[in-house]
Amino acid sequence: MDINENAALKTSQEIEIEASVGTVWNIQTNIESWPDWQPEITDAKMMGSLELGSTFTWKSGGFKLTSTINKLTENSFIGWSGKGFGASAIHTWEFIALENGNTLLRTNESMDGWLVKLLKGMMKKKLHESLDVWLKALKVASESR
Repeated sequence: MDINENAALKTSQEIEIEASVGTVWNIQTNIESWPDWQPEITDAKMMGSLELGSTFTWKSGGFKLTSTINKLTENSFIGWSGKGFGASAIHTWEFIALENGNTLLRTNESMDGWLVKLLKGMMKKKLHESLDVWLKALKVASESR
């Protein structure tokens, strides 16, 4: 699963986390705990267990989103797609074990839709900032365990 390279918005970021892949994976994939450590997410509900085709709802920045898990390789990769008001998104996360025991986490996201195209300039900045907040919060949560 890859992001939509033709989407109106695309962004990529990565961070090194001083924790094992298993630790980072467990925190990131425990979707219902996102509001506990991710300041921009106020609600998250998983429909069933973490597996391909599972859906979850979450609220970020005041917007309610529904996402479906499209790719899942334990301790390695998770990707989901979702739709919200006037936008669709694809979001991927790659977990890479480093020789020093740390984790390199890479995330890519694409967004498209009429609202994204209409507010592209503002949304590009917001998307980049949002991923930065997410990665830094995940780093803090992972390194404190």
